[in-house]
Amino acid sequence: MAVAQISSLDSFRSERRLAALLRGHDELGAAVQTARAALRRTGQPDHLPAWDEAVLHLFEANLGHAVLLGFLRQSEQWPATRSTDDLIAIGRAAGGIGRSAGSRVAHALLAEMSKVLPRLADAGDLAAVLAALGELAEAGPESVGLAIGRLEQLLAHAGAADFAAWVSAGLRASGGRASRRRGYFALDDPLSVRLFAVGRTSDDFARLEKRLAATMLALWNRKPRFRKLAIAPTPVPRRTSLAAGFIGLPETFPGFAGEGADAIYLAAVAHAGAHLAHSTVRFLVGRLKALQIALVSLIEDARVETLALGDMPGLRRLWLPFHSAVPSEQATAAGLMMRLARALIDPDYHDPDAWVSKGRQLFAAAADRWTDPAISREIGGLLGNDIGQMRLQFNARSYVVEPAYRDDNLALWDFGDQPDSPTETIELAVDSVRIERRDDADGRSTDDNARPDETLRAKPSAVTLLDGFPVATYPEWDYAARAERADWTTILETDAVASAKSFDPPTDAETVRWITRLTRDASIGRRIRHKGQRDGEALDIDAAIALTIERRAGSISEPRVYQRDAPGPRDLAILLLLDLSQSTADRDRRGRSVLDVERKAAAIMAAAVDAANDAIAVHGFSSDGRERVGYLRIKGFDEPMDAIIRSRLASLGSSHSTRLGAALRHAGGYLAGRRAFRKVLLVLTDGEPSDVDVPDPQYLVEDARRAAQQLRRRGTDLFAFGIGEGRFAQLDRIFGARHALRVPRIDVLPQRVMQLYAELKK
Repeated sequence: MAVAQISSLDSFRSERRLAALLRGHDELGAAVQTARAALRRTGQPDHLPAWDEAVLHLFEANLGHAVLLGFLRQSEQWPATRSTDDLIAIGRAAGGIGRSAGSRVAHALLAEMSKVLPRLADAGDLAAVLAALGELAEAGPESVGLAIGRLEQLLAHAGAADFAAWVSAGLRASGGRASRRRGYFALDDPLSVRLFAVGRTSDDFARLEKRLAATMLALWNRKPRFRKLAIAPTPVPRRTSLAAGFIGLPETFPGFAGEGADAIYLAAVAHAGAHLAHSTVRFLVGRLKALQIALVSLIEDARVETLALGDMPGLRRLWLPFHSAVPSEQATAAGLMMRLARALIDPDYHDPDAWVSKGRQLFAAAADRWTDPAISREIGGLLGNDIGQMRLQFNARSYVVEPAYRDDNLALWDFGDQPDSPTETIELAVDSVRIERRDDADGRSTDDNARPDETLRAKPSAVTLLDGFPVATYPEWDYAARAERADWTTILETDAVASAKSFDPPTDAETVRWITRLTRDASIGRRIRHKGQRDGEALDIDAAIALTIERRAGSISEPRVYQRDAPGPRDLAILLLLDLSQSTADRDRRGRSVLDVERKAAAIMAAAVDAANDAIAVHGFSSDGRERVGYLRIKGFDEPMDAIIRSRLASLGSSHSTRLGAALRHAGGYLAGRRAFRKVLLVLTDGEPSDVDVPDPQYLVEDARRAAQQLRRRGTDLFAFGIGEGRFAQLDRIFGARHALRVPRIDVLPQRVMQLYAELKK
């Protein structure tokens, strides 16, 4: 009783002191009384004196009414299930950080804490995050706001301890330089992303890849093609992705380790196999909204899993443990969808919500049509209309498929050519291949100073690269700063598809024969030195010395003291890289597009080199900003130049821009993996590099020049054919005057090929 009286006395004194301090601030005084009353109702009145001290601390920090009102509103809405000590810790942290970094940062902290509090269920986790932010505010006040603004996305991928370690490592790595701190905590520095993953570097995908391949083969009799998806602190957690014949799996699933990691990878592969076996059609997006797309995808997930369970009931033991949704009084669209997903796979789960019950009933009523994918569209549409009438909000940008073993559902949808599709619809799918956050409204990085024609060209076909996998990142050279930006560009790679249209080979038979004869007769391979010859163009020093010794010893032998070089077997690999940017759709005075000329040139070159038994690959590229450099594989080194390759050439289209440097680096990687004496990278392009996010055209020219120089130092021969009637002023700068050849018309191609082989013989 005495302790209670002392506590009551302390509360009374602190309340009077606070009331005196707030006299004349009627709005704040009323807000304090409302918050105090709400906290009393939580059943923790003994914490009120400490709470009063936290409010006093904020008031005396002189951070403005907005900060104090923000804390009071948070106090008013504080959950009864959580200790008020955590609320007090947030208030004190806001005051301390505000003193160092300003009132705007303190206000941002309070706003962000309300979002991430569910992820910091343990008081120790909350304390670790607040302590890390306090340390950053003291050492780098200019950067703490950047970290706070990204707190939600960071904690979606790692725990509090990992976050604290990342902050500490960033402060050490910056060496006391504010500019480096800003880059690090804004996630613009590749080192930041790598250090963020320190707590999760156990690359579970690499450890389990062979086991997963065996599982796929055993369950679905399919030999999988896996791709590892790198983890980065993005707003949407990485999920499995099916596209272009590949199964993309994240290198690790955040929050899963040891046996848990094994289980979720096996569940993910089993689910992907169910899609490959039973998702036989792609749904047309049309005018569907993002919520409808998400619901149709959810029903399709349930449909293929139900069919798989009919054949292999044991799969339920893989999938069911990840369905942990439970009924809740607070209904949200995402929460109801998680509960419906569990209801459709767990017969023992009971949910009182009418919408969840309706979804389960509709799905059960369609049991005789489970083999028909159309039921997913029908049921998803009905449930989407119901959620719309319930006025539940759905944020397409923050939505993530749950449970975590399910894929992003990108492979289920056909976006077609729909420039008027709702932006949020496209965003929902694009997030599966995005590596970094885009800041503008439609999710693409644009620049007001970008070239108008390139910007406009990029927008109508913004989904043409959706089937590409992010397979590599490359540096980019900033000539103005004379610095290389590490991991600055991202390659999205895919295979070209065969076209239903026919592509006839060029009809100029004489041109084809000329180039074929030239390539076949050219001596490009490794030359073999024959020593100890009777005659030759050079003296064999070793043989001459040996002959001299023999003669002095009194021995007489035939004088074979010459050496002769002779051509060895052909040993040449050529990679033909086609510029597929929007400008290749431009037509000349005869009505032929640049892409048509590129197509014909590629067909002639590939057929001629193939006939000479040399290895040739044909790839293409275009770009839509540094994060989306599309790379298309048209013909592999070991594929013959046949009707299939010609049909792939026929399918090529023109879109987006020309980020040449990134494409050169990626193509160089393909050549580096090829065993050949001479390796040639030949670029067919119609102009100079450009992209929508680069206002300075010289920037990309200098980056491409640096990429070309680096490839030459590694032993790769680089040439460019300037296709069309342009001046190509920058090709000489990038490739060198001797290696930049003009092809204004297809009939000039033989002379240019002759120049190419003449240079290769040097």
